Amino acid sequence: MKYCIETTDNGCIVTLEIGKEKFQRESIKRKGGCQALGKSLADQLEEAGYCEEIVEKVDEMYDGFEDLDFLELAELVSE
Repeated sequence: MKYCIETTDNGCIVTLEIGKEKFQRESIKRKGGCQALGKSLADQLEEAGYCEEIVEKVDEMYDGFEDLDFLELAELVSE
């Protein structure tokens, strides 16, 4: 299993790899916050047939992650 979050020119991309499957969620920075694009990781896992326990844990751990906090940290590092 692998979890990765990386900055892009206008936001970030979150990637969760489980075995050979890869799930991604993109967020873009907006004035005053971030906007998630597409489906959450938990929704993607649910559609892929993962059990409720895994879906709930991913929702709690990764979809609740504050992308804006990460982007603000990335901006501080690049100054």
